[in-house]
Amino acid sequence: MKKITLLVCSIFCLSASLFGQEYPYQNPEKSVEERVKDLLSRMTLEEKVRQMDMYNGANLKVNEQFSLDQAIELIGDSLGAGAVHDYYPKTAKAVNDLQRYIIEHNRWGIPALMMCEFLHGYTGEGNTAFPMSIGLGATWDKDLMKQIGQVIGAEGRAHGIHFGLGPNLDLGREPRWGRIAETLGEDTHLSAVLGTHLIQGIQGSDLKANNTMVAEPKHFAAHGSPQAGGNAGPVLLGERSVRSEYLPVFEQAFKQGGALGTMAAYSEIDGVPMASNYHLLTEVLREEWGFKGIVVSDLGAIRFLETSHHSTGSHKESIKAAVEAGIDMQFYDFPNEEYQHELVQMVKHGEMDEAVIDRAAGGVLRLKFMLGLFEDPFTTQQLIDSKKHAAAHQQVALEAALKSMVLLKNEGGLLPLDKSTKKVAVLGPLANESLLGGYSVKEKKAITVYEGLKQYLGGSAEVTYAEGVPLIYKGQAIPSVNLLLPDKSGNGLQASFYNNRNLSGEPVLQRIDEQVGFEWEASPGEGVNTDHFSIRWEGYLVPDETFEGWVGVSSDDGVRLAVDDVMVIDNWQKGATNIETSSMLFEAGREYKVTLDMWEGGYGAKAYLLWNKEAPDFSEAVSLAKNADVAIVVVGESNELVEENKDVASLDLYGLQQEFIDEILKTGTPVVAVLMNGRPLSINGLAQKVPAVLEAWFPGEKGGLAVAQTLFGAYNPAGRLPVTFPRSVGQVPMYYSGKPTRNHRYVDEKITPLYPFGYGLSYASFEYSDLEVSHIGYGQVAVQVKVTNTSTVDGEEVVQLYVRDLVSSVTTPIKALKAFERVEIPAGETKTVYFSIKPKDLALWNRAMEQVVEAGVFRVQVGGSSTEGLTQEFEIKRAIELSKGN
Repeated sequence: MKKITLLVCSIFCLSASLFGQEYPYQNPEKSVEERVKDLLSRMTLEEKVRQMDMYNGANLKVNEQFSLDQAIELIGDSLGAGAVHDYYPKTAKAVNDLQRYIIEHNRWGIPALMMCEFLHGYTGEGNTAFPMSIGLGATWDKDLMKQIGQVIGAEGRAHGIHFGLGPNLDLGREPRWGRIAETLGEDTHLSAVLGTHLIQGIQGSDLKANNTMVAEPKHFAAHGSPQAGGNAGPVLLGERSVRSEYLPVFEQAFKQGGALGTMAAYSEIDGVPMASNYHLLTEVLREEWGFKGIVVSDLGAIRFLETSHHSTGSHKESIKAAVEAGIDMQFYDFPNEEYQHELVQMVKHGEMDEAVIDRAAGGVLRLKFMLGLFEDPFTTQQLIDSKKHAAAHQQVALEAALKSMVLLKNEGGLLPLDKSTKKVAVLGPLANESLLGGYSVKEKKAITVYEGLKQYLGGSAEVTYAEGVPLIYKGQAIPSVNLLLPDKSGNGLQASFYNNRNLSGEPVLQRIDEQVGFEWEASPGEGVNTDHFSIRWEGYLVPDETFEGWVGVSSDDGVRLAVDDVMVIDNWQKGATNIETSSMLFEAGREYKVTLDMWEGGYGAKAYLLWNKEAPDFSEAVSLAKNADVAIVVVGESNELVEENKDVASLDLYGLQQEFIDEILKTGTPVVAVLMNGRPLSINGLAQKVPAVLEAWFPGEKGGLAVAQTLFGAYNPAGRLPVTFPRSVGQVPMYYSGKPTRNHRYVDEKITPLYPFGYGLSYASFEYSDLEVSHIGYGQVAVQVKVTNTSTVDGEEVVQLYVRDLVSSVTTPIKALKAFERVEIPAGETKTVYFSIKPKDLALWNRAMEQVVEAGVFRVQVGGSSTEGLTQEFEIKRAIELSKGN
């Protein structure tokens, strides 16, 4: 009966909105603002509120195709949808069918915004995967960032996607934070320039084109400096610091990049949760900066006002606070029906002004008009096939990987390696691992370092491989033969499953598990929820030999373990446990009572009960190293150690990696270390002992080939560090642009970083000369410098310009990057590099919170990193108020 009603409505909607009277909003010749105003004037409150909501696309398809039944159930037949996220269509038909349904089932023919993730590549299956964002930051290449944006925009839009959740413009100043890998680095200027060029590439010059999308910089604002590095933790910064260092990145993204979306962060700033921060979301973003796009909550951020921040007392209060502050669309915060109902009721009962709804719904409609969706809402399979992972896009991915490589050490000129090398041993836990990083392209495998070296060297060398040691040594899953059921009737453990997260009520499933070594993408058993379930395993552990070691658990959610009724591991509240162990003496034949509990909180689950009965064996890797001309050891991190909600308390190489490297060094074979990681690590052992170290980050789908070309000199590395590498976690926070009173005068640590911001070696050498600084009036300063390639090798140099305000009414950084240029310089040649410093580069927020350039002396430093270069001073004789349009 409902499908018949839908058919009638569909015919009525088409005739009324598409073939009947032409309303002004349907006329593409009218301005976007005229069309928005006209359409809003015709819509009911319910229709407007529907535009403010996002639907989960994963629930709207079956077997990767549009599901009419699911659409009827979830979206209904008369109001359409504001946006759909997580749909990721594989075919044009899949996305067109969904879009057509939405258009035909609202009386104004309003299409939906199709949304996606695209942190370092449109994440739909099989598309082009670029280096992780922190690696893109290491390129210091503006033009390349624009090209990457163009690829992302083209591949996303070809698939019918209009709006992407990125890029991440948080400043990466807290290396313990797992999402630092998503940032472009620690610096305001570097992040602003690279992020703006990426956005310009994604959005292009015309959003109606079939190769552009709306970019949504995140996380607004200052989200990347959480207390103690804990994801979504409080940001303890005052307004001057936020204004001076964090907001400029977003301001440039909106004003120069033209970004038309942003995401309100989870965190609080100085006690005010961002999701209800009227000052930043309205007074600054819209009124000061003139932002005309939409603000989307981070997933659950509105709900967290009540559940995490405790700044509201109900769902209704949370929704009211967020929307009135400036959020235009929720991101799975509340069930769609509840969110929309609460908004409608608040307006009807006079608790919210309908003008607030008009602002939010109007913002969504504005984007749809700008994207041309009312005229051309569909895509074609031909367009998908021509853009998806195109050969030209793959070449950009290779260029990005090459340009992200940072050479940290090259003692004795070990690199580049001679291509006549006959035996290459590729060793280590990451030597043959596909590492793309978080929010990566689905179902994508990167070229590994081992594969890249084999591909590059072809048959000219023998390339061998051994893992040597796991990245995260988890021992072994305790086998069934060493487990007994509670009644001792057989081997294994008794498992009880509950459809809640606290083991309450009656179990929905009971079974015997031979051992605990599971990873589930969906439900772990018949009748058990896919998400939000809990399990208890009970029985006995019976060793077959005596040894001293540990018992351990591994889980990505809450877990706890009791042995003989004593809780030896308790991560029930924490969740996300790579490996947690408890020392234990195992006595042969003794029966140890064990109770293992876990809960699952969403997005897959894993559970392991482990011991370390067998020690790791380095012997195969050591043997290969002994018989090789060079040993390339690949170490670092994986998604288990650095990703959203993967924060760490130590920056040292994880597990047994340093011990493994020490064993390889003992062979006497020359060793090159390749780092693959998403955060700056305290690699003191590598820096001291290994003659050559290459930082490769997570270098994208072509990463292994880029590493090979760099190691063997086919590419001369010119990447520079976008973050400071501290010597130890005790130095954190350690970023180059700290305040003058900051110090690291610890009695047990050096005062300097291990590697400074902007640092990176080359196979070439460069010399700076003839620095000229000319103040040409009203805060305009011209700078030029000569850079000479003094080597016999062509190379690129990243010329960096820093400024310091020597005396100021409020404290300012000891130096701050204000300009940079990546320059190709042939061997033996000299190039003159020109920079222009503008008033805003010299400005500060004074004690009256006015943005001004104060009169006084400034120092310019130009060189190859934040710690070196030529210097010269100039004077500003009269103060300049930037509020007058400068």
